[in-house]
Amino acid sequence: MSALAKASGALKSVDYEVFGRVQGNGGLRGAAEGEGRRAEYTEEEARKLGVVGWVKNTSQGTVTGQVQGPEDKVNAM
Repeated sequence: MSALAKASGALKSVDYEVFGRVQGNGGLRGAAEGEGRRAEYTEEEARKLGVVGWVKNTSQGTVTGQVQGPEDKVNAM
């Protein structure tokens, strides 16, 4: 992040969609459980970083959403 962005408290908003298979996590079994876990994980990480937005599972098996906050935190997300 540039010095100007830091000094101005620049905020950033990003729309995203995540494709692909979920890697095994805690013994999750089945696609439906994996898809639910992607959105849950995204929400947990957003809370940890202090960013806001929304996330949802799609009928195509992807996760889509938007994240907003300070540029460095959004980039970390």
